[in-house]
Amino acid sequence: MRAICARAGRIMTMSPLLAALAGAGGGGGCRRLEPPRRADLIVTNANVWTVDAAQPRADAVAIVGDRIVAVGTATIVDTWRTPDTRVIDARGRTVIPGFNDSHIHLMDGGRQLDDLDLKNATSAEEFVRRIGERAAATPKGEWVLGGNWDEQGWSPPTLPSKDWIDKVTGDTPVFLGRYDLHMSLVNSAALRMAGVTAETPVPVGGEIGRDARGRLTGLLKDAAMGLVSRVIPAPTRERRLRALKRALQHMAALGVTSVQDMGPAADDVDLYAELAAGGELTSRIRAVPLLTTWTAAAATGGLKPYALTFLRTDGVKAFADGSLGSTTAYFSEPYTDAPGQRGLLADEMQPLDGMRSRMLAADKAGQQFCIHAIGDRANAMVLDLMGEVAAANGPRDRRPRIEHAQHIAPPDITRFASLGVIASVQPYHAIDDGRWAERRIGPERAKTTYPFRAFLDAGVRLAIGTDWPVAPLAPMHNVYAAVTRATLDGKRPDGWVPEQKITVAEAIHAYTLGAAYAEHMEREKGSIAVGKLADLVVLGDDPFAAPPASLRDIIVETTIVGGNVVFQRPR
Repeated sequence: MRAICARAGRIMTMSPLLAALAGAGGGGGCRRLEPPRRADLIVTNANVWTVDAAQPRADAVAIVGDRIVAVGTATIVDTWRTPDTRVIDARGRTVIPGFNDSHIHLMDGGRQLDDLDLKNATSAEEFVRRIGERAAATPKGEWVLGGNWDEQGWSPPTLPSKDWIDKVTGDTPVFLGRYDLHMSLVNSAALRMAGVTAETPVPVGGEIGRDARGRLTGLLKDAAMGLVSRVIPAPTRERRLRALKRALQHMAALGVTSVQDMGPAADDVDLYAELAAGGELTSRIRAVPLLTTWTAAAATGGLKPYALTFLRTDGVKAFADGSLGSTTAYFSEPYTDAPGQRGLLADEMQPLDGMRSRMLAADKAGQQFCIHAIGDRANAMVLDLMGEVAAANGPRDRRPRIEHAQHIAPPDITRFASLGVIASVQPYHAIDDGRWAERRIGPERAKTTYPFRAFLDAGVRLAIGTDWPVAPLAPMHNVYAAVTRATLDGKRPDGWVPEQKITVAEAIHAYTLGAAYAEHMEREKGSIAVGKLADLVVLGDDPFAAPPASLRDIIVETTIVGGNVVFQRPR
């Protein structure tokens, strides 16, 4: 029997028993191969950064089917070549594991590629003009949807009002989300269709915007958004399918080979399954349903499970609070620029006993927590709950996650580590919020905001994602943000809270193996090692040698998922 040793790239002779044991770990050792097989694909002449501590660097990789069978020198890997082997000459370029985005909203992102995108509207006037143009082109009876607007990019940064857009939208209903997805602007037509008036009760965990005279402004925060979103017609299957396929193309071009989709609708997960069954998925999807959805379904037999190579459903997503930009992130102390507010505790957290009981039930069923928390008080409360659940249900390999983990009281950083809580973070948010966040929370709280360095130094595991479409899906923009913390307005080129910077190696680790660990899949993917899934990316430049300021300009040349080339940039 022959086996390839990943650590040294040597061909070794082993007994069948030893070879089987060597391959059992799925990477970092030797994988049994009986009989020896010919490579379907070889990537050679490469600068391979494996994210495998046992063998950090290599020159070439051989793939059979959807698995890596050899990692090492070009000479050794070339022994797998036959006339039928496809060979990719990387021309000395850097090869890394495929990016695993640990937190996205897949269908929202796909739809945004078609919907009105206002993120780059640089003034209130442009904002209104573009909404009017889309309304004029929208067929009668349809809605203007999308948004992604950010008032902080305007001068002055003033929140919009329905009065701005009523005159350019008329009877066409409008629902446009702020880029953080925690506030929306609707017009009068949408309010009429939803039956929302000045007398409508404010839902728990939400806020209905009013002006000084008590009139509705058209701004809805968090739970209040549902007052209008509930009357928006569901997208047709054709539109959903188009959005999904556009999203997959976008991911492939950016080297995103796995995503963790937070809170998808059941119908969307079934659509993923259709494409998975037909071999049409080009990125691996982990679908994480909402805790409230899981709880309701558990009473009637549970959600439809998927455990496929390209689609898995597990874990539960919940919310503890809102967002900093919408002043709904929940803090211990008031906002610096809004002394009467500390944010909003999510409706799921009220009453707290209800959240605790749902978490206890989900944990007992073996589900992993992925809980959104932004403000320092929200993070502390979630840590409390996670500790209580672990104590009540006993030890197991939980790997609980706090999604975003943005603003942390210093004592709670070590609590992440002691409780084994993963910080699922989005570095791009830091260089975005850094333009204005200190006006909102002050310089003292900013010291441990997006505390990536402090987390790592305390032994906390990081998983990196984007929160797409809240932030761009582009991984190298996210790596740039983690490494430089240079704000988007160019005013802090040396970094906002620079002591929280991390290295390129640390950022890529969190984006690959760290993200895989955060979904209990580190034995299958996240590093380039024998036996693991063949998900690789060829980058246009070496991020370890590039000046930090140019990291965001590095493009993806080739994306390989399961041994198949799903994207190749034209030369």
